[in-house]
Amino acid sequence: MHPNRVQKEILMMKFLANLKLKYKLMWSYFAFIILPLIIFSQLSFLEFSKILENRIIYSAEQSFNQGAEYVTYKINQLIGISDSIAINSDIKEILERDPKSHNSQLHKDNYRLNELLYAYNRYEGIVNICIYINDDLLFDNGDGRIASINEAKEQRWFSQIPGAGSRVFMVPPSFYNNPLQEDTILSLARRITRLDDYIDITAYLRIDFDESDIRAILENANSVDGSLTYIRNRDDRIVSTTSDRLLEQYKIPIADIERLNNYPDWVVLNVSEEECYVRVKSIADTDWSIVTVIPLEDIYREVADISRLMLIFLIVIIPITISFSVLLTYQITKRLSKLSVKMKQVSENRYEIYDEKHTYGDDIGELVESYNYMVKRISTLAEEQYKTGLNIKSTELELLQSQINPHFLYNTLDMINWMSYENRSEEIRKITKALSTFYKISLSKGEMLIPIQDELRHVSLYMEIQNYRLQYPIELNIDCPDYIKQIKIPKITLQPLVENAILHGILSKESKTGTIHIRCRQEQDNYVIYVEDDGIGIRPEQVRSLLNEEEKSGYGLKNINTRLILTYNQGGLNIESQEGIGTIIKITVPRSS
Repeated sequence: MHPNRVQKEILMMKFLANLKLKYKLMWSYFAFIILPLIIFSQLSFLEFSKILENRIIYSAEQSFNQGAEYVTYKINQLIGISDSIAINSDIKEILERDPKSHNSQLHKDNYRLNELLYAYNRYEGIVNICIYINDDLLFDNGDGRIASINEAKEQRWFSQIPGAGSRVFMVPPSFYNNPLQEDTILSLARRITRLDDYIDITAYLRIDFDESDIRAILENANSVDGSLTYIRNRDDRIVSTTSDRLLEQYKIPIADIERLNNYPDWVVLNVSEEECYVRVKSIADTDWSIVTVIPLEDIYREVADISRLMLIFLIVIIPITISFSVLLTYQITKRLSKLSVKMKQVSENRYEIYDEKHTYGDDIGELVESYNYMVKRISTLAEEQYKTGLNIKSTELELLQSQINPHFLYNTLDMINWMSYENRSEEIRKITKALSTFYKISLSKGEMLIPIQDELRHVSLYMEIQNYRLQYPIELNIDCPDYIKQIKIPKITLQPLVENAILHGILSKESKTGTIHIRCRQEQDNYVIYVEDDGIGIRPEQVRSLLNEEEKSGYGLKNINTRLILTYNQGGLNIESQEGIGTIIKITVPRSS
């Protein structure tokens, strides 16, 4: 790694370490709450957009297929009617009659033919049915249902029938240019041949139907606002469309129509410099193709509603989150900062009470209460020491001050500070609670003797706090019968022993890991407590000097040993150790106590 980069990282770490707690908390809230919230909202929006787009396309597919089926059904119905007319025996007989028939017969035939066509004309959607017959069979035009073949030959659709590619030709609206006609007309045209000769044409049939019926089907096929559906024929003439305006903008080139015809999926095309979903399908028995065009912009317009909703959510929730974090940060840092200042003063032998305007029942409030009691107690003990000058009181006070070391509390608060930077709120709560209870037990409201169960609880809390600080947690096992837990011993007896086991035993090992066992037993007339560790052990000559009053080492162990002897006039500590295996410290408490 480049030296400059390493230096920058070191400076950055120092900068972060020197930041005030409130700024650390603010940055942690932003890093672990607001920033993830923004990222989550964006990812959710993208995922919702994708799901919505898929659902829109699925709905468009269903509507498109349904529209194509309805159009096919409509055309098949008309083709069926034309087939029925073309094979009708009565109509065949009239069309194949001898042209030399008497005028009265022609009149009857024309009248009968008109009746037959009128019967078919009553089908829903049919505007008119016209049959074009030879002039020799024509008596009169009636009401427009019977006309001359010569008249048919003059119309544009007539020349298209031979190349229709099927038995019918679907006549597009562009073949009719009658300005007086209000409704757009579509037509089906076909040939009628002789019964015994399918090549000999006897007449032509044209069935007119309303284009609005087809357009209504296409409009139902438009499932997305702003989309376009239309039908075109083989010459790229428009048969029907849902919007003339959109048709000018989104009409698909004939080459793309032929390429995509009956393609099973939607395809994205660039139409008029705009991305669009396109679907094409041919109508059976016709030269028609149905086309649907959905601009992506219209799909995203619906997706934009979700985007606006997400934006509104962020606009509302982020200020609330920031306000909450600022308030919470202020409440935590204000009280902890004051308490930290007070603790520094204690380390300088200045015992000032932490005075809060309001009484709080939270963990910090309990810690403040314990601190105030500690300060009062230390101040009282210091005054008593000054007044009495008794050696036993001096020893107890020095031990008490040694064990209730403000540095331990200050270091723990410093650890809480770092944890708050890492946003480990749940661990902060647990440590604060453990620390508060730890000092309550340490002080014990001035009592010198406390039950063993309180001592065990005191040690457990100490280990709980220490394990948060240690890189390799140390295991603590406690085995104590309930009837022994009620026996009283001098307070803060076990914790210094456990502390020595950690600092001088386990942490001196290469692995930095180990286990501490505390076992309580009844042996003859005594209760015995064993504190055993699997640390590096102690050299034999050092074991002999640990409890020697003349030696300067092992001050904590000598202090505990002296207190036990002064309390019970016997007993004390017994130390057994083997190098590389571990140490066992035995505490003896007379049953008479």
